Amino acid sequence: MKGCDSGFEHTSWIREHYVFLAENLDSVFSGLVTYLYQNEVIDATERDHVTTERTSVKQNERLLSILARKSSEQIQLFFNALDVTGQTYVRNKITGPRGCTAIT
Repeated sequence: MKGCDSGFEHTSWIREHYVFLAENLDSVFSGLVTYLYQNEVIDATERDHVTTERTSVKQNERLLSILARKSSEQIQLFFNALDVTGQTYVRNKITGPRGCTAIT
């Protein structure tokens, strides 16, 4: 992401990759939302808001909206969750080939 610029605003990756993320994340069936909930990145209400959306794109949009308000530490947990839930290709797309996640 932007050459690992430590000043990179952590919500910028959402704007930069919004369409890709909305179309390619597997928020529910992969276990991503569950993992985020178990690791206290999202709370029960946020989890329910994501899982009750009717389509995967709407689920992803809801999750992205929630993530936009999280800390850089929580975003790092989201990146880790992508790896854990078998979505490394998504992480690589948004963090670059070196997996740089120097975000603030």
